[in-house]
Amino acid sequence: MFEAQAKIEFPKIDHYFPILLDALGAHGVPVQRIEPHLARAGKKDEIELTVSTDFLTVAIQCEDRAALNAMRYSVTSLIDFNAREVAPDVRWSGAEVGETLPPDLRVFLVDSVEQITPKMRRIWFKGKDFARYDTLENLHSRLLFKRGRGVPDAWPQMTDAGRIRWPDGRAELDTRVYTIRMIDRELGRLAVDFFVGDHDGPATHWARNAAVGDGVGFIGPAAHGLATANFYVFAGDETGVPGVLRCLEALDRDARGVALLEVDGPQEVQPVDAPAGIEVRWLYRNGAEPGTTDLLETAFGQINWPEDVTDAAFWGGMERQAFVKIWRGVKDLGLLREKINAFAHWRRGMNEPEIAAAGSKSVRE
Repeated sequence: MFEAQAKIEFPKIDHYFPILLDALGAHGVPVQRIEPHLARAGKKDEIELTVSTDFLTVAIQCEDRAALNAMRYSVTSLIDFNAREVAPDVRWSGAEVGETLPPDLRVFLVDSVEQITPKMRRIWFKGKDFARYDTLENLHSRLLFKRGRGVPDAWPQMTDAGRIRWPDGRAELDTRVYTIRMIDRELGRLAVDFFVGDHDGPATHWARNAAVGDGVGFIGPAAHGLATANFYVFAGDETGVPGVLRCLEALDRDARGVALLEVDGPQEVQPVDAPAGIEVRWLYRNGAEPGTTDLLETAFGQINWPEDVTDAAFWGGMERQAFVKIWRGVKDLGLLREKINAFAHWRRGMNEPEIAAAGSKSVRE
């Protein structure tokens, strides 16, 4: 049995505790709130989190050294990102197991590439253990890209301090979060859709040039997926379209609701396999830059919701400005928190490293 502990001085912990628990759940770590100041997390309750005045105490017990480092990292990184304003200093004691690979790291190779619209490229990957991604509970994964063609020469290592040591020099990696768009059980492969617009980030550059045999690391899956309901509303720009389409394909054929999909124009419309009771509305920017219109917010305000929204659900992924307005609208309607899965997938004017440096306040409501 491996054990680790951390007693963290944590100003405003009563405010941040539910935020941290929600973040753990969104990153694939199941959470049980036992009491207002006590929670357990992990598939086997390996993590115990206890709140006292201005302190958070975390205790981990597990049977695997890589899992120990992964749990330390989950707690440390999510505190860093979600409580950047108070900057708690997380220091671990207990077992020293050395550097370990992320236990959920999988390496997949490009199998084929499809240009499904002028600005959306679907890349199919093959590899072992792809079935872990065949779930609607978690739809996103962190992808690790080599700077150039081929398979990365090295992978990140998790440390006893609850941090990640990234490869440097010629082995340096780029990383971004993407939605798993589709699983092909028969051929044993999965697809990721890349929006290759006018921007030129590292993942977009990689996707434009991806070739059969190139390798990518996948860490995940994580981030909440589809909640069950009797009325569904979906909303997304190009970053949310893959997740919305995957959810629509999985719905029961008698499902009811509305899906709002913002794209550049009619040339970006994709075939949609949605139940007949789901109204699918494509919203066109007509040349305006992503993140500069109010198309999604306006269309959201026009939805005819049922009188009783206690069994209605919302799933969305979009730029932060639209996310904030729609998130507030969903809450004002009175939807249950467990029925709301919304993500600010990006923020206009900031890249992912800048968002990571700024903390969750840069993308949350």
